[in-house]
Amino acid sequence: MLKRISVVALAGLLSLPGLAMAADSDHVADLEKQMAEMNKMFNAKMQAMQDEIATLKAKNAAAPATETTSGAAATPGAAPADEWAKRVSLGGQVTFRGYNLQNVWDFNDEVDSDNWDTFRLKGSLKATVKATDDVTAVVQLTDQTYGENTGVGDNVDNKIFLDNAYIEARNLFGVPVDGTFGRQNLIYGSGFVVLDGQSQFASTSIYFDGIKLRWHLTDTMTLDGLYMKDQENQRANDADGNTTPDNRGDDITLSGAYFTSNKCPMVGKSELYILNRNDEYFGKDIWMYGARVSNKLENGFDYSLEGAIQRGDANRTLDQDAFGYKLDGGYTVKAVSMTPRFYLGYAFMSGDENASDQESNQWDVFYGGWPQFGDLMAWKYLNLPSTANSLKGVYSGYNAYSNVIGEAIYSNFSIATLGASANLLKNFSVNLSYSLLTFDEVAAGMDDDFGDYYQTTLKYQYNKQLSFSLYAALLSPGDAFKFSADAPMDDATEAYWETEYKF
Repeated sequence: MLKRISVVALAGLLSLPGLAMAADSDHVADLEKQMAEMNKMFNAKMQAMQDEIATLKAKNAAAPATETTSGAAATPGAAPADEWAKRVSLGGQVTFRGYNLQNVWDFNDEVDSDNWDTFRLKGSLKATVKATDDVTAVVQLTDQTYGENTGVGDNVDNKIFLDNAYIEARNLFGVPVDGTFGRQNLIYGSGFVVLDGQSQFASTSIYFDGIKLRWHLTDTMTLDGLYMKDQENQRANDADGNTTPDNRGDDITLSGAYFTSNKCPMVGKSELYILNRNDEYFGKDIWMYGARVSNKLENGFDYSLEGAIQRGDANRTLDQDAFGYKLDGGYTVKAVSMTPRFYLGYAFMSGDENASDQESNQWDVFYGGWPQFGDLMAWKYLNLPSTANSLKGVYSGYNAYSNVIGEAIYSNFSIATLGASANLLKNFSVNLSYSLLTFDEVAAGMDDDFGDYYQTTLKYQYNKQLSFSLYAALLSPGDAFKFSADAPMDDATEAYWETEYKF
């Protein structure tokens, strides 16, 4: 291009003497016309050269790096260091709680072993790498402890564990299917059936290991396919898997499909699911079929309605035939500056109607465990059969089909809730609730009154990242635990303050 421009310019210069000799008053106009045309051509050539230079710069910037700044050969296709910095983002959280817990395991003030006064500290660091527009990798490391030098499993102050580690690839095989591969959290709906995959660690972590494929049917409809491991304590399984407990496989697997429509006519959001929970140790193979609808209306009303049935094998000898549902509704007064919301809720998980038949009617919690109704409720339900105030004579075998230590196995249980929340001041909110707890099935002559459950939360959102909270809960035992005239009936309580920073 430069050569072409130079030739044109040189030709113009050489022609100037001849033009000057031939110039007279009759030829001035012709000369001016020729000069104007030459100037126009020269400007066009210069613009073409500038356009070509810009194109070459753009191609050079997009080309794979072939040499590092030190002169060594670079990996073909590797992005410069500053490009990688743009693709990597860091996040995480620091949560610090001061706890006071009374009668966590029983309803007896005379027993102090379940009275706790401790700090709970959780820290997580999350790195997200957006390798390309369609490929993302995530790694999150976490540590949580209840006090120094205490705890087991993941609740130990000197143990940092792999909380999340997964690769997300979009548009697999050129079709609208996204795949998530690795250790990941799963939460569907309000968490009634899928929320906590690691309940034995008291909500320290909620991950599953496995594969999720999400098919984008339309802009508003998706279908997820799941294959997840909840537990895999030993890799080898015995050939027959049934002879003795030591030789059985111990895997617990969640699989199935979950459909979501975000803009369903008349109901807003709708969800349909078919899920399977398979426990090799017990021979549990339960299929759950469920549906959920939810919406927030412009007039201030909101609702969530979910129900499911369970069929299959409760264990190697009992069939599963159970059902459960969770209903929530509320109204927000938008005309008031504090925007108070009043709400009602009811959750039900069936119990066994006849312990002597070959059928189990008790709800299997699947993965709706620890966080669902609060820590105090989970701790209490976890320990009910093994304390002096046990459910013996009421419902002693509700956890007979789980070998996961620490699993809050809600069944034979209903919780009716009345509550209100409001923004008292800017960035300062409050939530109050009362719940009536009852058992579904009880032995003859026994009361079904589980008790009364009160919860209060105050939260101050200091800024987008930092918040401060106060929480208190009280569980007052009902007549179901009054096995004798002198049976202890003391309240169980939980209180904590919390400082949390998310980044």
